[in-house]
Amino acid sequence: MAGRLLILGAGGHGRAVADLALECGFTVAGFTDRVPGPEVLGGDDGVATLASDGKIDGAVVGVGNTALARRAELFSMLRSLRVATPTLIHPRACVSRSCKLGAGVVAFPNVVLYSGVIAEHDCRVADHAYLSPGVILAGGVTVEAGAFLGMGALVVPGVTVRTGARVKAGAVVVSSPEGIQRA
Repeated sequence: MAGRLLILGAGGHGRAVADLALECGFTVAGFTDRVPGPEVLGGDDGVATLASDGKIDGAVVGVGNTALARRAELFSMLRSLRVATPTLIHPRACVSRSCKLGAGVVAFPNVVLYSGVIAEHDCRVADHAYLSPGVILAGGVTVEAGAFLGMGALVVPGVTVRTGARVKAGAVVVSSPEGIQRA
């Protein structure tokens, strides 16, 4: 579904998502944000108009890890407006065929989700999960909606990281849900 893509959020993460969208063959139509700036087409409340006027073909959330709840709200808004939310996977990203990624997931180069992330066979990553650089998911790991895994976290085979969990940087998650160290 290449086409004109709107990025919700014009900060650093949003700009990185825009670069990835270009690598995936999309044209970046612009950004929405709470503050005016270069290529900012307005606030998030303008998405419906941009879609109905045919100015965008889809949108992705480009808000970073400092606003995890906001990411879920924006994604919900896109779904309620019936705006397409493509999964962006960089052409050089290595994603196992048995790894299932939710709508709107962004996979950066040479990784599954963020720089240096590894997701092995049969992993499932749900909507709004945030995997920081260097996270390793061994086989059969499930990361539920809205979970946050800090830099370098390791999740052993078969574990489920529950909805909304916050895993500290460098943590080793060996069981679910009681064994999860929370930030």
